[in-house]
Amino acid sequence: MKNCLHLLVSFQLLLLTSFALAQPTVPTAPNFDDGQLHVVLCGTGSPLPDANRAQACTAIIAGNEFVVVDVGSGSWRKVAVNNLPAQNLSAVLLTHFHSDHIGDLGEAVMQSWAAGRTQKLNVYGPPGVEKVVAGFTQAYALDTDYRVLHHGEELMPRAAAAAVAQPIKLKSDDAAALVFDRNGLKVTAFKVNHDPVTPAYGYRFEYKGRVVVVSGDTAKSDNLAKHAAGADLLIHEVLVKPLLQFAASNFERAGNQRRAKMSRDIINYHASPVEAAEVAAVAKAETLVFTHIVPSPNTPQIEQALTRGVGDVYKGKVVVGNDGMRFDLPPKN
Repeated sequence: MKNCLHLLVSFQLLLLTSFALAQPTVPTAPNFDDGQLHVVLCGTGSPLPDANRAQACTAIIAGNEFVVVDVGSGSWRKVAVNNLPAQNLSAVLLTHFHSDHIGDLGEAVMQSWAAGRTQKLNVYGPPGVEKVVAGFTQAYALDTDYRVLHHGEELMPRAAAAAVAQPIKLKSDDAAALVFDRNGLKVTAFKVNHDPVTPAYGYRFEYKGRVVVVSGDTAKSDNLAKHAAGADLLIHEVLVKPLLQFAASNFERAGNQRRAKMSRDIINYHASPVEAAEVAAVAKAETLVFTHIVPSPNTPQIEQALTRGVGDVYKGKVVVGNDGMRFDLPPKN
């Protein structure tokens, strides 16, 4: 019996040691105080299931601000594995309210609070953001109660658990609205073309002479080109339209009219890689980064389709985004 017990203890210790040794190397967190504008792609996937990509999420870190644009399903895990400072999350910006852009909002609010966030979290977005925030707040209400009761107010102050909806209203369809301007980071919102989802926004970030623009979901948009003028990085969604047309035709031949129609429907409110490149060319953006990639570039054929014809219309640098990809932009001024 004693030998069996020793064997069991040894086996448990071996498991624990193996688990510790198997942990992956954690990426170095961006430095809040180094004067750079940092961008981390925390979700570059589409609404379709993907083992390697989370849904839409882009992190911006600059001037003691840590902001995420959209929080699609799986994205908060990517925030964690990339060692981003959850306790310093200062705002969430939603481009629109499709499920693949809001699915992890509850986790972003709760996990940043559990990590040590001490202030209420502002959640910005188009009108309607109030409903989204209220819904997640209600869904997580019991979870909040349990954590305060278990850990106490000192570790988990109830007041800091709250998310506060901050609706952004535009004066006109081509105008920009100031979201906030603090610690040197200026953020503006503008309308993009994702009809019938309206309004849908893109966001422009300016910090120490650097400019980063996140498109959100959009068809080719002249207004996006206008507000992305001079961007160092234009992070633009893309959909390979011929492949979706091909899929729709296959569904139709198989007698699945529902899937055929839905496949064709999504084509008209997203941008192709060439259309995204045309926007980048007009904006004179330095680098174009593809995100929200449909379908996932998991074969050489899809990777080739993503860049086919892009160089004919845009002469800047083109990057096919991956989860965890990071850009560090030193000050220009």
